[in-house]
Amino acid sequence: MSDVVYLSPSRLATYADCQRKYDHSYEQDVSAPEQTLLYANQGKAYHETIEAVCNATDPGEDAETIHDRAMEAFAEKWEEHLDSDEYSSRAHEAYQRAENRAAIDAFFAPDGGDGIRHARQSVATEIWVECVHEGLGLHGYADNVLRTEDGLHVIDYKRNVHGIITSYTAQYLAEHLNGETHEPGRVKNAFQTAAYVEGIKQSDLYEAGMDVRFSFYGVLHDTTFESTPTGYEVTASGRERETTAIYDDHYEVIWDLVEDAHEGIREQAYDPEPFTLISEEACGDCDYREMCPEHLAAEVQR
Repeated sequence: MSDVVYLSPSRLATYADCQRKYDHSYEQDVSAPEQTLLYANQGKAYHETIEAVCNATDPGEDAETIHDRAMEAFAEKWEEHLDSDEYSSRAHEAYQRAENRAAIDAFFAPDGGDGIRHARQSVATEIWVECVHEGLGLHGYADNVLRTEDGLHVIDYKRNVHGIITSYTAQYLAEHLNGETHEPGRVKNAFQTAAYVEGIKQSDLYEAGMDVRFSFYGVLHDTTFESTPTGYEVTASGRERETTAIYDDHYEVIWDLVEDAHEGIREQAYDPEPFTLISEEACGDCDYREMCPEHLAAEVQR
């Protein structure tokens, strides 16, 4: 299907957030004001640590060996991606390294860390997937694909799952579609779920009859800090949030949202709609507001 246009969940979600933001970011390729790279680089460190461990692990490998491999990989990836000059102080750098190291330590804990299972069950990491649904193309990289007893489980690793869509907040998807509320974050979660569930179903990994699941996993979802006589101790733990059932329950609404954003991008429709909601909910923290004609016009009117 050479005429199919493939778009990523991030592109679709940016459009669902604000059509003008999409125009500035993707079409005009305007550089936003430089933001700190710390969290992005930390994300690379723990993503690539997990990837390296999963790629090197056999299904029956000893848990202690997997844990030791993870700690070695983390030290290498942190050194590779984090620059001391990015930090305001050495204390800040030391704390954040301790925090991320604690998360990897807990994730790959030999006595039951979820990472042990993820590493043993992993069949693909950073896999490019594509899908076509009624002429709408989606694509993207899936962080990890696990082989379970029932089929395949796709995992998207994040720092935490605060704000990720739940069965309760999924009701806002239809309200966003109808222009009654502005929920681009949860809409993005829905786009990601659709892209990776359907993408894996249309990949070489899929076999007829397999159950396909999708989850976000917050590697540093909970962190605690405790003072000690010699300094401090940081602990961390992860949390999984599966969104497969949400996708099943809100299937039609999710694909209507995909279609709206997909068509708007293809037709180059960049006027922010509904502008009142977007202005109230999205303009305040938008990097492009000082160059946005709609925002500037609204400011003049005020």
